[in-house]
Amino acid sequence: MTPIVVIYILTPILLYYLAEHIHVSGIIAVVVAGLAHNAEFERSKLTDVYNIYNDFQISHILSEILNSVVFIGLGTNIVLATRGNLLPNRIDLAIEVGVLLYVVNILVRYIYSYLVLKLGNKDAWIFSLGGIHGAVTYALAYTLDNTLVSVNNFHLVLFSEATLILLSMIVPTFLFRFILPKDKPDIEKKKVIDQVKEEMVNYALAELDKIYLPKKFRKQLIFDLHAQINETSIEDFLRELKKSIKQPELTPEEHEFRDEIYRYAFRLERNYLGQIAQKEQEYRSGFLTLYREILLAEVLYLHSDEE
Repeated sequence: MTPIVVIYILTPILLYYLAEHIHVSGIIAVVVAGLAHNAEFERSKLTDVYNIYNDFQISHILSEILNSVVFIGLGTNIVLATRGNLLPNRIDLAIEVGVLLYVVNILVRYIYSYLVLKLGNKDAWIFSLGGIHGAVTYALAYTLDNTLVSVNNFHLVLFSEATLILLSMIVPTFLFRFILPKDKPDIEKKKVIDQVKEEMVNYALAELDKIYLPKKFRKQLIFDLHAQINETSIEDFLRELKKSIKQPELTPEEHEFRDEIYRYAFRLERNYLGQIAQKEQEYRSGFLTLYREILLAEVLYLHSDEE
């Protein structure tokens, strides 16, 4: 697994330097490789689930870090430009170019989504306005630094791209309030989801009461399920920790029996969520998040047990 992860992380770096070595754009090469990887990922999810999931998690973490770096760089450059003499001679021209780029970007995305993707008029506008535009182009602009472009024109390009990025962040913030359907406040969503989560755990516990379980397994299971909804205290944790240290190692048969109990408990929770999700479509995204948490809990618990 470790060599696969290392190769996966190094691939875009190696592609970048290889592309630059043969005098083509390294940034575009990496972007094209990312598009190819996404297409391959969509059609090979079940080929090797464990490795694919690890790749997905690594990609998500790296993407968050690198996106943050891009916007930290953007903010730093804007501050340096306004405080020093890095602004282009025609600041008004830079803003006008940025606005023009943003409008053209929106129109191209709208036409593509409407004519090629066959989206409706409203969905096409949502597609064209959604997302932050210009980050890759902003990175590409830095490839001009060592060319024949003058310093002033280089800063003109950078500031125009910064204008494009800022507009893509600001404009949808206001327009989506009128285009998108009203959403429930996060606090209200969390309150409903927390209530469903508590009912889910209580349902699983009630169903588990109907079957025979050894006392030590039942207590451990009750503690773990209550931990899902943060209904365990420090005293409870210390008591369970003390038991874990003192109790003898489980036999293979006991391990298998305990695993089966937890699989059954997680299955009960998923079944409950499936029933509720059919009735409460308004909070479907929150239910899907809970469903993923249960699946991850099952994978984490059983995997750590194998270790």
